[in-house]
Amino acid sequence: MKSLLDIVLGIVALIALVVAVWQFYLFVSSPGAEGNKTHLWYAIGAAVVLCASALGVFLRNVNKEEEIHITQ
Repeated sequence: MKSLLDIVLGIVALIALVVAVWQFYLFVSSPGAEGNKTHLWYAIGAAVVLCASALGVFLRNVNKEEEIHITQ
């Protein structure tokens, strides 16, 4: 069974993914040659949060499987 922290990190990662995609969409679709840079910074920040939480989930679950011996 997953721990509560793994579930919270997964939910944070999914929310950060949605925010990053939405903010990048707003940056690309805004009028003007440069777009609205604030949306780009929000998208970058959400992507950093996404990577950090995904890394946290991965590092907490690496090598957590039970060892199965050949004789069993």
